[in-house]
Amino acid sequence: MNARSVAYDCLCKIILEGQYANLMMRKALENISDKDKGFVTQIVYGTLRNYRLCRYQWVDLISTPCDRKIAILLDMSVYQLFFMDKVPTYAILNEAVDCAAKSSKGFVNAILRKVEVRGKLESSDIGVATSHPEWLLNLWKSHYGQEQMEKIAQGNNLDAQVVGRLNTYKCNKEEVEQMEGVHFLDELAFVADFNLVQSDLFKEGKIVIQDESSQQVVKMMDVKEGMRVLDCCSAPGTKTSQIAMMMNNTGEIIANELHEHRAKLVEDTMSKLGFTNTVVIQDDALNLSQRFEEASFDAILVDAPCSGLGVLRRKPEIKSKIKPENIDEIVQLQANILDSVQSLLKKQGVLVYSTCTLNKKENEKQIERFLKNHEEYELICEKTIFPTDATKDGFYMAKVLKKG
Repeated sequence: MNARSVAYDCLCKIILEGQYANLMMRKALENISDKDKGFVTQIVYGTLRNYRLCRYQWVDLISTPCDRKIAILLDMSVYQLFFMDKVPTYAILNEAVDCAAKSSKGFVNAILRKVEVRGKLESSDIGVATSHPEWLLNLWKSHYGQEQMEKIAQGNNLDAQVVGRLNTYKCNKEEVEQMEGVHFLDELAFVADFNLVQSDLFKEGKIVIQDESSQQVVKMMDVKEGMRVLDCCSAPGTKTSQIAMMMNNTGEIIANELHEHRAKLVEDTMSKLGFTNTVVIQDDALNLSQRFEEASFDAILVDAPCSGLGVLRRKPEIKSKIKPENIDEIVQLQANILDSVQSLLKKQGVLVYSTCTLNKKENEKQIERFLKNHEEYELICEKTIFPTDATKDGFYMAKVLKKG
């Protein structure tokens, strides 16, 4: 298949079959040339990120709903017309017609030509302009106010910048700092003018790819050498490795993960980065309180399963897939995990709870509920990070102390 056919196939599987965009893309990019990888990635993620705005460009030109696959083809083609300036219009139209089923070729050609002649439509509706569902914008407005809601929606459409984190167990800041094109954001986090994933630093395990907000979670734990730490939901091991680094590969980390293939990711991460103080186990987080003795950990990280509303620029398919009722199920799971593992913490130990979402039900309200039900705990601090610049995903984190 040519590049546009690959992009179209990916979009259909992501939107119609519920496939994860990152996994779908990883598989699809294995079979195309290097020069086409960026092109396909831009079409897929750009169309997902701007799905409502793309649909808005053509939906008024049809009198009855069209086939869902054809609608995706039109969305994808409109994205190229209005967001990819260097792509020739004739190539977009011709290949859209080639991708269409025989019975729909004339329809696709006619609609796209009308869209091209009319030009891009702007919308004053922020839901359309930023391609977010109305219920989600209303949720953010009620939780954070109109101004912050708009900043979140606009921030979600920025291209996420790749952020590196030093692995100080293998290298120091000076070694990385002297490289041309490296710009540090703080003592650990940095961005670069070159592809970090293709760099020797990454391949040798001297750096880790980790969003700036994610790095703040482990910093909040303030772990020390020799501690025993539980990471309840550890895959892919990025935060686990930061814990190990801050402990200078001493003490013991129990890194739990539910699924076997994801537990293997944690093992691979720790091995690549040189850490030997971690035991990876595969279990349901709800079973950990039976597996380990009470008060047997100095610190616990609950990086909880969540709705992912803080990482929509990286996972734009969430915008069109998630429904309000899905969140209620996640909230209950988070509560169950917190209630289950809290007995494993020693007195004067800290538990850090984090999510990559922006929803007070999963965040502040979840911690309020926890503290009400477990009076032996007190809140030390909490923080919400909004995705308003390209190096920070949306995150929430709270640190609670077990009194005694």
